[in-house]
Amino acid sequence: MVLVSLLGDFDSSILPVFFEYKSEITLHILVYNANERDDKNAARITRGLNALRSKYRLKCTLREMRLEKNDIASLIRFSTSISNFAPPDQLYINVSDGEADIAIILSKELLDVGATLLIYGRYTNELSILTNNGLEKRAVDRNMNIDDHIASKGYQLLEAKSKKELEFRKPFVQEIAANFSLFQKYRKQVMEGKNINEEIYSAIIRPLYKIGAVNRRGKPENINYILGELFEELIYHLVDRLKFDDILAGAKVRYETINGVTVQNEFDILMIKNNHLYIIECKFRDRVDGENLIYKYDALLEQMDTDGKVMIINVASTESKEALKRGKRIHKNFEKGALTRAQLNNILIYYEPTLDVQKLISMARRFFDL
Repeated sequence: MVLVSLLGDFDSSILPVFFEYKSEITLHILVYNANERDDKNAARITRGLNALRSKYRLKCTLREMRLEKNDIASLIRFSTSISNFAPPDQLYINVSDGEADIAIILSKELLDVGATLLIYGRYTNELSILTNNGLEKRAVDRNMNIDDHIASKGYQLLEAKSKKELEFRKPFVQEIAANFSLFQKYRKQVMEGKNINEEIYSAIIRPLYKIGAVNRRGKPENINYILGELFEELIYHLVDRLKFDDILAGAKVRYETINGVTVQNEFDILMIKNNHLYIIECKFRDRVDGENLIYKYDALLEQMDTDGKVMIINVASTESKEALKRGKRIHKNFEKGALTRAQLNNILIYYEPTLDVQKLISMARRFFDL
């Protein structure tokens, strides 16, 4: 089959369709308008499609078609040239988010000769398949995993935590989670450099020793794991219950190299469901610049998935009810304005003095539509 994709504002309407039909496509034609923005997007998408083609050893050929003009006469000539690439029953036109005028002309000219039109529903992960015989709707059969999604964007997944090692540590992490308030106190003692009472903190020291994070007396052997990584793994195992299509912890993503400088980012947790990428940022600390964090992830969503979502989990002990009762002035990590901006940009904030597993899971289910 020959797949023709119209580039619009959302590449998330092109890439899942290509992935759905990747084994059947002999030629993929990416059509876009001649302007600086679309030139850059087309180059990135082509880089991503080539990455998928290499990964899955696809036999399809990729071709770009740049439209210098989109007047009616030019578009009719263009539709005629498209029809020369394949017999009508092998010609599929993905018009999901293309420019309206191009989509209308191609639909009129090519549907009449027997081509098939595809419309991808970004929010439902469904395909509408339109032919002269009528309209059929069906769910997408082949969903991308996280590596596929990142590769399709023209980026590269450099590394992630070993799932085998995460599973090995899981029972010990869950044991600590069952005594989370005690772990918070233990962690504070460690941060302040105080001696650890082995008897008081034995329920924490025992699983941490099994992991290799402390010695038998509770003295840290891996301070970074105690201060942050363990919390990230705890959240990873909680959200792993929610049955995403794929989930990774400690994922490092490279976007591109500019003038010898590699642009990359590290994510605490990445999840994907129905071709949409989701991000969780874990902050186990009292002081966080909430507003800057929201700005950061607002920008990252534009890169990773414009239809994606972010959940920021901040457990901050300074927000304790006891401190508030004493009338102590508390630094607020997320003020009202920041929370409003987050809500407007598909960012959910969990901001509590301790970890309430049921509340967090309930919030995540609603937010990620699970």
